[in-house]
Amino acid sequence: MSHAVGPNSGHSPRAGNRTTKKPGAASIVDVVKVFLRLLPKQLKDEAQLAVLELKAKGIKLGIGAAFAVVGLIFLGLAVIALVGAAIAGLSHVMPAWLAALLLAVVFLVVLAILALIGVSKIKGALPLMPEKAVFGLRYDLGVVKEGSAYNEGRVQRDINEAEQKKQREKEEAANDPNQVKPVKPTEEQLRNRLKLRREHLKSLRDDTQNRVDSVQSATQGFVNRTSRTFSSTQESVKSTFASKGGSQGVRPEGSTSTSDLLSERWQPLAVAAAAGTAFLVFLRKLLK
Repeated sequence: MSHAVGPNSGHSPRAGNRTTKKPGAASIVDVVKVFLRLLPKQLKDEAQLAVLELKAKGIKLGIGAAFAVVGLIFLGLAVIALVGAAIAGLSHVMPAWLAALLLAVVFLVVLAILALIGVSKIKGALPLMPEKAVFGLRYDLGVVKEGSAYNEGRVQRDINEAEQKKQREKEEAANDPNQVKPVKPTEEQLRNRLKLRREHLKSLRDDTQNRVDSVQSATQGFVNRTSRTFSSTQESVKSTFASKGGSQGVRPEGSTSTSDLLSERWQPLAVAAAAGTAFLVFLRKLLK
């Protein structure tokens, strides 16, 4: 799979002698752009795939729930049979209709009590959103922005306006005839896209690592060559001063100190120049 990024370069004016960038010749900036473009799409498809998997699991859970409901039905039939047996037992001490009516009243009373408790609990928990925490957060943000001029009334008004705006946007989106809902890809299409994009990201990552390794090796070689050149130049300077002193027949006083002084002055400059040049070469090759 091709992973070159950016337009082709290196066109010559002669026909039939066109050159294109080889794979991996894209600059680091282009590679970063491709990463920034591919990663959100990859995450989006992963999320859609997760939704499809959750739907499949939901179907399985629904089937399991259906079997559970059937089991509950049989449990209800068993309870009915037990109630019938209780009525038959009470019919020996009272009329059968009175026994059935008594049990029905008991069941209705228990049902009413449980229903009232359940409704009160549900109403106390609704809405599920932590309204007090949201209200306090909005209040704090407003105080930070406007200070003491921001009060609780404005918080509630802002919340109502936000809800109305959201409702209007929802209605406008529903009534917009030009809005076309995108076709949702199938699970197979999502898996294929994820696989191709993952291979593309792998290839880009490997090319980037190879580029960094090659630039590092080239920079290290340049630094080594510069160090060797500096050492040879230093020895040449020392030998030159020594030869001049020997040709005059008299070793001038302080000649050794002069060469050492020049060496001490040139050495940091040469090292700084080598380091600066190596950095520029590294940066140029990295961004090329």
